[in-house]
Amino acid sequence: MRRIIFLITILLISSAGTRLYSQVNKFQALYLINFTKNINWSSDNITIGVVGNTKTLIELESLVAKYPNISLKKIAGTESIDKCQIIFLPSAQSRNFELIQNKIGSLPIILVSEDESLADKGAEIAFYMEGNKLKFILNKSALNSAGVNVGEKLFAIGKVIE
Repeated sequence: MRRIIFLITILLISSAGTRLYSQVNKFQALYLINFTKNINWSSDNITIGVVGNTKTLIELESLVAKYPNISLKKIAGTESIDKCQIIFLPSAQSRNFELIQNKIGSLPIILVSEDESLADKGAEIAFYMEGNKLKFILNKSALNSAGVNVGEKLFAIGKVIE
């Protein structure tokens, strides 16, 4: 009997973790959409590139349909990166950070990482978890180097590093 209760408890805990991770993907997608609204771009049309396969891409696909000025591009490797204004780099693709960073160079492209440690290495924005809440880091010097004008609202709600 104890073994059955133990197994049920493990199943409940693991399903709760799966639901939490699913919610994280939804919030990442919402943040990415909102980043487009709080950064002054040289064009009204914005392309969000997503490197590799991720559940955040699926969430973005349903959201982007509501915004005619935002398009989505799935990126394999580094092709088409220079055609995007925002690049989302999931944790599973973090090994490609330097390659992507080199391809971006000084172009006005925001690299948003799911790996918070990449903010210290030059990603303009990085997601992190604080308790059960998804938050983001803004790398002010990387944003300045990218030459984009970020609205004060993002600085007010994000964690800023130099």
